[in-house]
Amino acid sequence: MIRACCVLFATLAAWGQPIPVESNRLRAHIRFLASDLLEGRSVGVRGGQLATQYIASALEAAGAKPAGDHQSFFQNVPLTGILVDSGAKLRVGTKQIHWRTHFVGTTQTQEAHLDFNAPLVFVGHGIHAPEFQWNDYEGVDVKGKIVVLFTGEPPSNDPAFFGGKALTYYGRWTYKFEEAARQGAAGAIIIHTPETASYAWSVVENSWGREDIQLRREAGQPALRLAAWMQAGAAQELGFDVPALLARADTKGFRAEPFGQTMAVSLRATIRQIESQNVVARVEGSDPDVAAETILYSSHWDHLGEAAAGADRIFNGAVDNATGCAALIEIARSWASLSPRPRRSALFVFVTAEESGLRGSEYYVRHPLVPLSATRLNINIDAIVPGGKPEGLMVHGKGTPQLWSLVEGASKRYGVPLREDPRPESGSEFRSDHFSFVRAGVAAYSLVPVGVPGAFSMNYGAKHYHQPSDEYSPDWDMTSNQILANLALLLGVNAASLP
Repeated sequence: MIRACCVLFATLAAWGQPIPVESNRLRAHIRFLASDLLEGRSVGVRGGQLATQYIASALEAAGAKPAGDHQSFFQNVPLTGILVDSGAKLRVGTKQIHWRTHFVGTTQTQEAHLDFNAPLVFVGHGIHAPEFQWNDYEGVDVKGKIVVLFTGEPPSNDPAFFGGKALTYYGRWTYKFEEAARQGAAGAIIIHTPETASYAWSVVENSWGREDIQLRREAGQPALRLAAWMQAGAAQELGFDVPALLARADTKGFRAEPFGQTMAVSLRATIRQIESQNVVARVEGSDPDVAAETILYSSHWDHLGEAAAGADRIFNGAVDNATGCAALIEIARSWASLSPRPRRSALFVFVTAEESGLRGSEYYVRHPLVPLSATRLNINIDAIVPGGKPEGLMVHGKGTPQLWSLVEGASKRYGVPLREDPRPESGSEFRSDHFSFVRAGVAAYSLVPVGVPGAFSMNYGAKHYHQPSDEYSPDWDMTSNQILANLALLLGVNAASLP
């Protein structure tokens, strides 16, 4: 800890004190980005385009330079929107289940019409993890079939076996669909239970019952014709003994087993091609020997758009994630004001389609504007709940001991001690854009303030997260936002200044 603080103050002395991020500047960005005018900042609509234009203009005013395609502030991200028709249904024998009431999902092959029959195979948790000697696909050929599985992973209290109580990536629904596609399955259906998913069916229904935004499919990319969730009660109606299946899936030595039944899939979807953008700006480093190396800040600009009905239809996304965008704009402004600047460069990336499954950051790591080998650290900011001084700082991601010492120093400098994730089983580690960089082998940290005082902050998760009530208020206490933005700025400057 002492050594970390020495590094911290040595770099400040070398590069000068950055202009502190001011709460009123943060407030101004949040007010506009969360206004009704932007219609919930959905991808592929006018409100989202307004958001990206505003961010680009604010970055230019801050002194950052364009770093996107063709010397612009934008990296084009080709997306496909898939809106499943309400008449979609699944049938096993004479029993039939219906869209939203019993199941929700999408098609990864991005087909407008699906009509096919395929045998059903139960594959437990759908995990192939050689390091844990666990393979739910062993001894079974699922090519062209529909696999049925549970999210989550085998229960464990041993940190050396599937991370103990903490969820590993093997437990995430994204992994389940990825592995099923790699195995050649035509479809994958997750049986939902609140215990295995750690959230209610209503969360699944609201997330998957709307238009699904995907990266436009590239040739040869494995994909499922059907990627779906099924309510546990609907699975019972189709003849599946859900408690017994889950008990089998949790048992060491589990082996996949065909159900001996075929499922008929009937689905229609409206397909639209979307040209969205990541907004990208750069502040050049001062040392020609290492200026090509980059500290990359990220935040997502998108939110959920508008609901089909309701007194308040707009999902303004003030906390999630106008706050993160505001912080990055002002960090760019402070960084550009430094004289001399840090040795390495800073890249500011505002990504699209995070709410649809980290699509914008996934596209960026596939098509990086700075080589990933030269990206020394990703600092991600996703939702700073406003309020008083946070009791602590939770950090998701993975980095090096040297970089972690800088995290410790920055948290000490601002008096927000590091805290462990109180619910590691919920999988928060995998639910923000830093994870795209971690998967690509880049050191990445996502900074989350915890224990933020205030009535709004204390109720945010239960009452306002992904709700129309996530709205900006002029009486917000911006202390939490200001502290986290300055902490992230200090962390990046120190990382950019290392020998």
